[in-house]
Amino acid sequence: MELYTVDRLGTLAEGSTCQLQHYNDVSPEVLAEHSNSLFPDGLSRHGEMYFLRAESQVQAINPMLELFFEQVRRASFPDKPSRMQSMFAVDCLSSVRDFKIRFKALELPVYKVKAETVFRADMGLLYGGNSALVTSWFASQYWKGEAGPEQPFWEWVLKCPVEIGERIA
Repeated sequence: MELYTVDRLGTLAEGSTCQLQHYNDVSPEVLAEHSNSLFPDGLSRHGEMYFLRAESQVQAINPMLELFFEQVRRASFPDKPSRMQSMFAVDCLSSVRDFKIRFKALELPVYKVKAETVFRADMGLLYGGNSALVTSWFASQYWKGEAGPEQPFWEWVLKCPVEIGERIA
């Protein structure tokens, strides 16, 4: 299966590998220890943006929703890859186009990617509901790999390490 990712941060290169990283600049020390206890293997760039550095300007969803989805995963779906240790892709070029339109990313490069651990989920569920109950159900649906109430937008969660292949756009 071919998977494709849009390089929203402008950091990918053909032949490189996206690895988990440890961040030594977290302060105070108690927060660094907390982060390391939750993610002893490190974080992906996504985890850095949504868990460590909530002031990032490229966020597509609320960091608190990311944390909530992570806690639901830990409690009920521990076999699924953490979003904080992953990057994301789609499985067809029409989805690449739809993603680029949705996130106003028409000029950004697109790469083929592959990883050993992948999981398909409905990205539309990440925007939360209008109540705690609905948001909880959305998180459960996401980690079950099932669609939400709207037309699904399927993303693939790729646990790092992720190999960056050919640039196709």
